[in-house]
Amino acid sequence: MHHTTQSPTAAPTATGTADRYFLPELPRLLPVAYHPQAAQTEFRSNAWVRRHLGACFDGEAHLLRLLRERVGLYGPLTAPLADDQRVLDLADFYHFVGLIDDLAVDHSALGANSSGAREVFGRVLSGFGADTDPALPLGRAAADLWRRVSPGLSPRQTDRFRAALAVFLDGIAAELPFQLGGGVPDYRTYTELRLDSFGCDFILLLNEYAMAVDMSGLRETAAFAELHGHGMRQMILVNDLLSLRKEQGDPMNAVRVLEHHDRIPLQQAVDRLCGLVERHERGYVAARDALLRTAPGRRADVRAYLTGLDHLLGGAQEFEYLTPRYFGDGSVWDGTTSGWVDLSGGPARLVP
Repeated sequence: MHHTTQSPTAAPTATGTADRYFLPELPRLLPVAYHPQAAQTEFRSNAWVRRHLGACFDGEAHLLRLLRERVGLYGPLTAPLADDQRVLDLADFYHFVGLIDDLAVDHSALGANSSGAREVFGRVLSGFGADTDPALPLGRAAADLWRRVSPGLSPRQTDRFRAALAVFLDGIAAELPFQLGGGVPDYRTYTELRLDSFGCDFILLLNEYAMAVDMSGLRETAAFAELHGHGMRQMILVNDLLSLRKEQGDPMNAVRVLEHHDRIPLQQAVDRLCGLVERHERGYVAARDALLRTAPGRRADVRAYLTGLDHLLGGAQEFEYLTPRYFGDGSVWDGTTSGWVDLSGGPARLVP
């Protein structure tokens, strides 16, 4: 199933309040597709979570709540053209890093301090290589993922994978002082931290894995840097907008950064962020089209990578609309992509 929509960023028809805001239509210039095996992949990935990560949960209810977030669809949405095994690998991998993100925001456990988080993350990283920590469920899960993914990576991609994952985990730990202390970083600092903690480098590498290509020799060029700079910022800012309800009180959200440092109300911060999303999405499309007109852009592997990147950005946004992770356990998406959002109460939906 494919769809592509184009619509301008709309202005809100009324003024929001401290606990209610209007989410305008975002541009959505990129295609959205569900992998043909999306449902089967989700079920199989849920089973992998139970088998490999079940010990990380405080009982069945906690596990089932995670599975209701439908993270198993993230791989099928962001890599709809991958073969069946690779899309399952991605679904499991995104379940894995999503759980790490959840554990890190639990400030009574893994997220209690930066040094403790870094110690655990070091043990997790050992699973992506020869040394697996058998006492750590996350380490055993990492070893299983590495066993499956590593044969599909070139030596250069293998080195990049370990480095990118280390940057991601270190980025999560680097955010903890702000979350624990209540300080709000300025926008520049916030962006630098989020590019790491969002996992941008390994997300891009997993797109290479999904499309069975290796961009190691091109990714440092100016054309790729422009492309990735806009694409990853679009991805982060869309996530901040759609996860705002879940992240109330979290200083590591661009809406909160703008509210705090620019001293503007919630609705104005949301509107400004929507403008930034549109700017980066259109910047990504322009950079992609410019790259396609170059000699590297005429190569089959580069074109496959760019097609995959389009689906990565479009699919991530689709997932963030549909997951109860952001709108509350029990919420069911009806396809609406604009409307009023209440930050209080039970499961939310976008209300016209």
